[in-house]
Amino acid sequence: MTPNLQIELRRFISSNVVSKLNKFYFENDALLIKGIDVSIGTILMGLYNKAEESDFYSEIVSMIQEDSTFYQEIDFNAGRILSVDDCYRLEGNALLKELFSNKKGRISEMVSNEVGIKSETAREILNFSALLVMSYLRYNLQLIESLKLLLEDQKRDILNSIPPGIKIILGFSCYETVEDKSQSMGRSIFTLFGHNFFSF
Repeated sequence: MTPNLQIELRRFISSNVVSKLNKFYFENDALLIKGIDVSIGTILMGLYNKAEESDFYSEIVSMIQEDSTFYQEIDFNAGRILSVDDCYRLEGNALLKELFSNKKGRISEMVSNEVGIKSETAREILNFSALLVMSYLRYNLQLIESLKLLLEDQKRDILNSIPPGIKIILGFSCYETVEDKSQSMGRSIFTLFGHNFFSF
């Protein structure tokens, strides 16, 4: 069965995890959840953008060590994060540098602005989300082979979970996403009369 990456990753973000994270950040719970959700989508689209780089997926996932603190705190079978401490602050940063290089700071600020959370919170939950996504892929290594196709197939839904400013930084046009979203609701103006005017 093909996993929906966003759904699989979201199930790790329990109310208990949010509560423990908020010991560090003191944000509104709903905004913190939204920030993590946006961050997960951003990480997945970052991976999508690296699909053509040979061996990139294998290399970035190999940066996750099985004996790392964060990895050992995840019960993958139960879909639970057992403990939340601040180890991800350092462990996640290296992953973000690999994924976004010089765009990392801009993306972090945009998460802060678009979601309505503090800059520090946005930086740290991006680290947290990067570690969660890569740890999930490290545990499910068989997905690496088909990750490009998975991300392509799920691209529309992932993009629709990301605010416009972040999409633009990642290189996606808002127009493209609006069209996809309209089509998903069966109301695209391009197919309204039974014709796709962009098919030649």
